[in-house]
Order: sequence, then structure tokens, then C-alpha cells
Amino acid sequence: MEQGTVFDVLVVGGGLAGWRAAEAAASSGVSVALVANGAGNSPDIHALNVPVGPGDSVERYIDDTIRSGRGACDPALVEVLCRGALALADEFPWDRNPDGSFGMLQPVGCSVPRCVSIGHHIGAWALAKIKRELDGKVEVFHGRVTTLRLEDGVFHAKWTGFRATGDSGAARALSVRAEGGRRIAQALSARVVVLATGGWCGKYVFSDNPPELRGDGIKMAQALGAAVRDMDAVQYEPTVALAPAFIRGIPVITTMLHEGATFRNCDGKEFLPDKQANKDELSRAIFAEIAAGHGVPDPRAGAKAQAGVWFDATGVDPSILRSRYADTVRRYEAVGVDITREPMLVAPAPHTSLGGVVIDPRCRVLRADSSPIPGLFAAGEITGGVHGLNRIGGSAGTEVLVFGRIAGSEAAAYASEGR
Repeated sequence: MEQGTVFDVLVVGGGLAGWRAAEAAASSGVSVALVANGAGNSPDIHALNVPVGPGDSVERYIDDTIRSGRGACDPALVEVLCRGALALADEFPWDRNPDGSFGMLQPVGCSVPRCVSIGHHIGAWALAKIKRELDGKVEVFHGRVTTLRLEDGVFHAKWTGFRATGDSGAARALSVRAEGGRRIAQALSARVVVLATGGWCGKYVFSDNPPELRGDGIKMAQALGAAVRDMDAVQYEPTVALAPAFIRGIPVITTMLHEGATFRNCDGKEFLPDKQANKDELSRAIFAEIAAGHGVPDPRAGAKAQAGVWFDATGVDPSILRSRYADTVRRYEAVGVDITREPMLVAPAPHTSLGGVVIDPRCRVLRADSSPIPGLFAAGEITGGVHGLNRIGGSAGTEVLVFGRIAGSEAAAYASEGR
């Protein structure tokens, strides 16, 4: 990168939404830089919704999403999500049944089985695939953007971190230099910016999010005039490991509920509500059980320690657990727990921030008057309106892939027009 380089597109975010945007923009022939402050939640995406199973349809996926959103979804964005999901059916080598059909799981909040995956590793798998394909085609910087300003039609981002230098994985410090004892941040400039920095659930003490997810991108967008919505809406994952300590904070996939798993309190009594319940309903039911004095104490500390409940998968066929949920089985075996014979201690934890920057179906960031901020796009958990006040299981992965592609394509088109 030469001094004074102005990229066509700058993507801020190292998760799937960001890399997907970079992929789409680079395929259009524009110059692309990407700043990655970690991969966010993307490596932990188990599966994603694609409405191609028996009895399913785009319309049914739309209905499930709007119903689960508690009246707060943007219908135009829901339409983009659910129709765009169809294109994913032929993009990846999904797990298949012996007869060739999709090996599907039924996530919480979906009325039919809808989740497809690749060995429960679709997030990590897709991220690695896109990175391989973009090697040498995108300038990659590993660090954190601290400020973003717009001046004379060009965005200027200050950042601290490292610049990748090739396939070896080596990196050299470019982001800061010592000068009279002061550290001075480097800058990147671009005609167009895609914000894909994720949400803010990493701020919570007990969360299944990495700590770098703190809402930085939302703050930067607001400084440029962006409107936000539903900023009080946070979805809790009902089944996050509370103990043993080594796996504390790692979520347990809730599709097990449709395989025969259930919730039990400290007395061993089942209190699972309707198995069609959404994540918000499940989390409330767990919190209510704990508040009523029926929670299971966290073994780490004293009376003030957080309580949880048992997530009991012993009623699931062990062969199903060891095939469909092999990662979970191995994770617990490594800490001395056999989930085919004993329950898991879990508690709800902040999982998804549902509010965020307001966008339109083209991923353009909007002001309060609904006009787009020229050259600014956003995709993924940084945005609001797609899921309303409650997201159905499996739609996070679908969202980042569908909207990431749109954001990158639209950003490239905008940059090309301004050349």
C-alpha cells in the first residue's frame, strides 16, 4: 500500500458479514481493504436457515421471522433475508442424508426443520473458504478502527493493529509508531465504507460473545449521522454453559430440544414450555424458575454466584448426539461430563443485540429522515430491523451471508459510479 492510497471500498469487520462484503466487492473489480478486529461470533455459527426442506417455503420462513420478531421487524428486510436464503442452497457442500436430501435440524422458533450445516461448522468453514479465495485480492489489516470521518467525499479511518503480509500468517506492525513517546494511529482512506462490526453483547460480564464486540461500529455510524433503532433489544441465548469453568460461556445448540432434550430445575423437575417456544420465551422461563428459588447454584462461588438450570439431553438417542452433536459431546467429555448420561448446567446469556443502525434493502445506512448517507453501507449484527425483538435460531448465519453480499455489491457499484 502506497502512502496516500485511497481504496474504492473499505470493509470494517472481520466476521462473515465483513468478509462476504469484501468478496462481493472484490469480484466487481474495485480495490478493497478490510480491517478485522477478530472474527466475532462467526466461527461459532453452527448452521443456518435455508427454506428448502419438506413443507417449507420462503413464505413460511417470512411468517416465522415476522411472528418471532414481536411486531418490530422491517418487512422489506425480512423479505430480502428469506428470499436471499434460497441462493445459499447451492453454494456450499451441505450435509446430506443417505438419500441425498439435506440433513436438516429444526431450530428454536422455526415451525419446520430449516437449518443446514457442514458438520456444525458452517461459520468457520465459510469464513476459511472466503479468506482462501480472497488471498492476494484484498488488502487485509488486523486491528481496530477507532474513528471514522467523512471529508470531501472520502472516508478516513484511524486504526491500530497489524497488516497481513501473505499466506505465512506473519504480520508486521503498521498501525502505530512511537514518536516522542506518543503512539500515533495510522489511517486508511476509501471512497466507500461497509460497516460490519457486529453488535455489543461482548460488554456483558456473562455472555457468549467475544469481548471485542462492543458496538464500536454503531457509534461510528451515529457520528456520521446514522439513525439507530431498537437499541434496548438484546436476545438471550437460553443454553450457555455455566460450568465446568473451562467451557463457561460457550453456547449449547438449542436444536437438541427438538431431538428430545429438556430443561430441569434443582429438584430434577422438568419445566420446559412448549417446544415451539422461541429463545426469548425459553430464557424467560429459565429466569422465572431461578427467581422462584428452583435454580441450580453455580459451583464456582458462594451464594451470590449466578444460578442456572439443567439442560438435559439424556433423553436424546446417544447415536444422534454422537453424530449430529459430536462437537458438543467432545467438548463436554474433555471436561469430564458425558452428556448422554448426565445433564449440562446452563444459564441464559446475552447473545445477539437486535437493534442497531437503520438500513434499507440495499444495505445503505439511513439518516433519521430515511435518506441514505452517501457511500456508507452496513450488514450483519450492527444493523437493526431484520429480526425485530427476537431472532429465530439459524437466521444469524443466513443474515450475514445474504446482507454481506448485498452490502459489498452495492458498495462496489457506488464506488464505480464515483470514479
